[in-house]
Amino acid sequence: MMGIFLHSCNAPEDIIEVLARIGVSISTTSINDAITNLSKESSTALRRLGKTLTTSFAYDNVDIELKHTVPTLEKPHETLVHLTSGTFIPLDHGVVREDLDCSQELWQRSPMNADRSAVEPPINEDELLQLHPETLEHPTGLLRSGRFNAWVFRRDLIQHGPPFFRRYLKELGKPEVVEQIPVVRSSQVPAKMMDISQSTPQGNGDALADLFRQVNVGNPTEKGCNEVTDVKNYVVLVHGDLLTGERIQSFQASRRIEKTPWRRNQFIIYVMGLFHLKMACADAIWRICIFPKAARNDPSSLIAFVGILRKKETAKIESKPGFRRMHEVIEHVGVVSRLDCWKVLASKHYIVLVGQCKS
Repeated sequence: MMGIFLHSCNAPEDIIEVLARIGVSISTTSINDAITNLSKESSTALRRLGKTLTTSFAYDNVDIELKHTVPTLEKPHETLVHLTSGTFIPLDHGVVREDLDCSQELWQRSPMNADRSAVEPPINEDELLQLHPETLEHPTGLLRSGRFNAWVFRRDLIQHGPPFFRRYLKELGKPEVVEQIPVVRSSQVPAKMMDISQSTPQGNGDALADLFRQVNVGNPTEKGCNEVTDVKNYVVLVHGDLLTGERIQSFQASRRIEKTPWRRNQFIIYVMGLFHLKMACADAIWRICIFPKAARNDPSSLIAFVGILRKKETAKIESKPGFRRMHEVIEHVGVVSRLDCWKVLASKHYIVLVGQCKS
């Protein structure tokens, strides 16, 4: 174990040999043999996982700066190496292979298909509200969104309001469950690091081809692919950031005139993560409420609250705040705004109550 750790830390060979001689670690040769055996076991596990065809792919870029790289004629001073890391995530929650047997059906409706049989109507925002329609009338008289907002008010009051309300923390509970996904212990199998830069659509295509090669999934009719697991009519879910999704779709668009589903990559279905959706929402709020100069003129604008809460960071937030800073701005401004609403409403009730007592 110590030898594997030293290898992962890129420890110098001299240090490894010294530690091996005093019995703390194993020799460099033994470490290399162990790495080779682990690689073989990993390759076998990946192929076994690929046969199930119920595995999603996830990958992202990895930038490593190698300050001691040897300059070449093509890259005389390049020290930043662009790689791609990936992982394979088995689909849980009772997903079976037949659930993914819909590649051709989706292709018939895809906008990339020039000969598609049906044109899907655009999705209206009102249709999204019907994903979880209201059922019975609630005793509070509030809709589901109103009940959630009420819970958020109580949470802020208990956690950030006057100390008196801390006593009700145990009674706060959780938000109302609409459709809960069962919590399971997920697993993943890391992919081999790929010497591929995914900064272009073609780079993403190369990364996906390498991932399919690692799990031995492909089209048996292709040259040199006789022993691969046939993807057939199944789709493969691929996860990545939003820019990765755009490049995957661009890569698929460039291949849409190919004759076979495998060469069209029509079976690849990009699925964004909830974290990236959250990033997109934070960026949208910044572009609407902060970036336009006209949005900063109102005394109750978002940037006005930022000037109170984060006075030294106003210029940074106006120009390029980044996700984490913008996320904190949204959270903190929301908390103080809700507490201020409670203060105003409580003051009005107090004034009315005092007036009734005097009368």
